[in-house]
Amino acid sequence: MTTERRPHRPDEPDGRWAPRSWPLWWSAALVLIFFLASASVWLAPQGSSVAAWWPASGVAVALGLRTRRDRLAATLVAIVVVTTAANVWGGRTWGTSVGFGLANGAEVAVVVWFFRSRPAPPPFASLTDLGRLVLATVCGAGAAAVIAGLTVAPVGLVTPAAARAVFASHAAAILVIVPMTMVHLPQQAHAGRLERVLQPLVLAASIGGVYAVEGALPLAFAPMPVLVWGAARFGVRFATVELLLSGIAMSLLTTAGRGPFPTTAARWDYPPEMVGTMLQAVLVSSALVSLPVALLTDELSALLARARASAETLQGVMEAATQTAIITTDVLGRVTSFNAGAENLLGWTAADVVGRATPALWHDEGQLARRSADTGLEPGLRVLVASLEGRPGSERRDWTWRSRGGEELIVSLRVSPLLDAAGQVTGWLGIAEDVTRSRRSEQVLRSALEREREAGQRLVELDRAKTEFVAAVSHELRTPMTSVIGNLELLLDDEAGSVSASQRAALERADRNARRLLGMLEELLLLSRVESGTFELRVGRTDVRDVVEQALHTLDVTRVRSGVHVELHEPDHPVELEADGEQLERAVMNLVSNAVKFTPAGGRVDIDVEDDGTAVTVSVSDTGVGIEAADVDRLFDRFYRAPGAVRGAVPGTGLGLSIVKAVAERHGGTVTVASTPGSGSTFTLRLPRNPSTPEGPAGRVGA
Repeated sequence: MTTERRPHRPDEPDGRWAPRSWPLWWSAALVLIFFLASASVWLAPQGSSVAAWWPASGVAVALGLRTRRDRLAATLVAIVVVTTAANVWGGRTWGTSVGFGLANGAEVAVVVWFFRSRPAPPPFASLTDLGRLVLATVCGAGAAAVIAGLTVAPVGLVTPAAARAVFASHAAAILVIVPMTMVHLPQQAHAGRLERVLQPLVLAASIGGVYAVEGALPLAFAPMPVLVWGAARFGVRFATVELLLSGIAMSLLTTAGRGPFPTTAARWDYPPEMVGTMLQAVLVSSALVSLPVALLTDELSALLARARASAETLQGVMEAATQTAIITTDVLGRVTSFNAGAENLLGWTAADVVGRATPALWHDEGQLARRSADTGLEPGLRVLVASLEGRPGSERRDWTWRSRGGEELIVSLRVSPLLDAAGQVTGWLGIAEDVTRSRRSEQVLRSALEREREAGQRLVELDRAKTEFVAAVSHELRTPMTSVIGNLELLLDDEAGSVSASQRAALERADRNARRLLGMLEELLLLSRVESGTFELRVGRTDVRDVVEQALHTLDVTRVRSGVHVELHEPDHPVELEADGEQLERAVMNLVSNAVKFTPAGGRVDIDVEDDGTAVTVSVSDTGVGIEAADVDRLFDRFYRAPGAVRGAVPGTGLGLSIVKAVAERHGGTVTVASTPGSGSTFTLRLPRNPSTPEGPAGRVGA
């Protein structure tokens, strides 16, 4: 079985009466108001038109403040009716009784209005709450005094005296009774059991010694210091109870004709209302003096409790941080706290260093000396906190510590100032973590990265030397190879005499290999110029159709021998753009040569030339073996040959496609590939009509 908790309303704090018990408490409060009002009328000083004290007003205001807002109107009407009935019961006329009933109702309404934005019941935990209550009391008692003065005026009595008496009696009742019914801070124990017994006895003795006899008027305030004593030592709850009991005792004794006020009134022929006025003045003064003291006492106690809790929490955190060193010092650098983490890290105990040592004990002397030289300060605490002097915030940096056993530690230390309420530095807080392992790992990593950088630099230098060597060798071999080819052509043309068929076959093989070797040398020279930044284009008006046809003418022998059908698709009009025809021919030859080499006999190679107005594209498609996806990204790298080409012993150097890419990019274009293994490949060379190369105009030479 479960019980559903009723939703909490904003105007129903936990201190308000529960809904089911509300009618009972409401009825009991009205009965109490009736009897208190009746008793006050019966006990009024002889000849006085008003009572010496009117505790019913305090109970009525307390009831109004604890009433939910939607029930307030009914409560006010009930208070007026009950107070009127009590006055009639006490022997007053109906007219006077109704006037005093309305005065009480108006008083409650005014006081509750001041607390309209506060919960019911309102809190009584600060001087602000007391100030609000005092202001509400003055206005509420003032309203009651005005109505009461108007009520007794037709009888021919002195209205100002009656108004003063009503104001004093009602104000005293509210200030003495209402605080006891409001919400207070949790009570803190400030005094021992003996003091709790002794203080009430002293208060009772002071009240009896002044108000149980015909005391002198100057002694009327004698109980006040004792009330302040209780307020200062026992808090608000105790102070409000003592105020109420003191008010009851002094009122009863004064009504009985004892104490300083009846004697003084008789001696100086004061009106009877003055007796109650003087008594209530004492009660109001006692409340206005003791209640602020009690509130401040409770606030201070709450602050001290929070401070103790915070200190205990901080101490617990410090002790729980077994892997983090937390150390505090005073302004002179003497250690004031040394947590378990610091003990584990450094090897000293708190008893060894607190009040006896400074952080210089574990800081590396050499590092402190270097820091001292940098800052111009003497080695010591100021070296550690120099950058924080005169500015807020904290600082984190790495320091070298040495443990009690001599082990060297690298710690990441954050230093912060400890400030008092005035913002003055009272000490320093250091929080350190052992980063020895991570810092040494970082150092090893930095060293490895430095070695890698140096190795990379050496590789770059070696690559540059290799490029220069290849360029030099290729250049040196090109001239004699050209001479060899020229002489072979002379022999094949029978310029040096006729040759036999077998000799001609040998010469043709030598010519093919020499031309292949010369092409390889040309490619090496071209790549070396690209890498060195000296690759220049000889740009002129070029018809791409002518370039492609010339490339196919050069490859006639190759494609015929391979048994691959090559077909060209091109527009029937010129396709012209500014380009280096020789280099474009080299690129197309490489693309077609590759397609033929990787296409089996009986296969097909299609060459498409297209012009879309902004760019010219040359696509070479084949029905060959295709390219694996893992090899596509590396096809245009220098000297790269796909594993399939190596396994199939397909001749080549791995330079052709890298040259195609270099030529395309130099013209501001691109070369792309799309391939399906086993179905063939398509290479597309795209050349823009308005090239914008990374190199810009540099490196482009006119025709």
